[in-house]
Amino acid sequence: MLALEALPAPKLRRLEFGIIAVIGLFAIGMAVAAALAGGPEVWSHLRSLSLPLTAALLGLSLANYLLRGLRWHLYSRRVGAEVSLWQSLFYYISGFALTTTPGRVGEAFRLWMMQRCNGTPYERTLPVLVADRLSDLGAVGLLMLFCLLTASPQPWLLATALVATFVSFLLALRPQIALAAVGMTFRATGRWPRLFGRLRGMVRRMAALFSPEVLLLTLTLALAGWLAECYAFFLILQAFGAEVPLHHAVLIFTAGMLVGAVTLIPGGVGGTEATMLALLAAQGVPMELAIPAIAVIRVTTLWFAVALGCLALPQALRRARQAL
Repeated sequence: MLALEALPAPKLRRLEFGIIAVIGLFAIGMAVAAALAGGPEVWSHLRSLSLPLTAALLGLSLANYLLRGLRWHLYSRRVGAEVSLWQSLFYYISGFALTTTPGRVGEAFRLWMMQRCNGTPYERTLPVLVADRLSDLGAVGLLMLFCLLTASPQPWLLATALVATFVSFLLALRPQIALAAVGMTFRATGRWPRLFGRLRGMVRRMAALFSPEVLLLTLTLALAGWLAECYAFFLILQAFGAEVPLHHAVLIFTAGMLVGAVTLIPGGVGGTEATMLALLAAQGVPMELAIPAIAVIRVTTLWFAVALGCLALPQALRRARQAL
């Protein structure tokens, strides 16, 4: 698993380069799009962003992080991790520093912190990572489906929402399907019996994370968290003068998040922005409004999370070293 302070200097430099490269890709992409859409008008909208609105946007994003961090804590306690709520939130926020690294290192970092500081083995905490992803997938899919019921659904959007929701709930409520898949893969390869044995154990432990009461509570937290950021996007569009109804803003935001996740690009950079831009254009929002709106929502959600994570990461690594 992950051990940042034990990584050799070349690997750490590659990790840092990956983060900087993703930030650069986002900045260049937004700058080029702004120039093509009419630079002066785009910058005018960005300068018009008020301080109270900026504070509200960051507050809504922070609410999202805290709600999802609480969900992480509930999952962690459910698998028997002896971790306090404060520790769970601290580990969760620290992991945001590595959101834009390849391979979703930030998620593995949270497990590493629990192993290093709390002595919780990876075999026990891996289901938390999987459940966390499935919960987000289910929440985003449900929000998309609800909004599609009140809009004229585009076929690809409807299919995406249906698949995301179906897959997340199927795996959550029917762990025997995942068990069967693990068994079939092992029989097909005939190799790595210990690895497949651990995978089977992980799938069985996941059942405790998807009991009806836990599923209802964690899904509610995920829905509330993502809805907070959707509402932030709606506020930005309203502030810039884009006449987009709330349910359309929710649909555009969640579709962007889902497509960005599917691309497997760190932070969803590129795929998320392109999807949101295309859907805003379909709503008749001019480019000179859409581009600054997308830039602001991404800075106040994705990059705000990365900034908070970078502030917490050094302290997290110090605690990990002290736990040795």
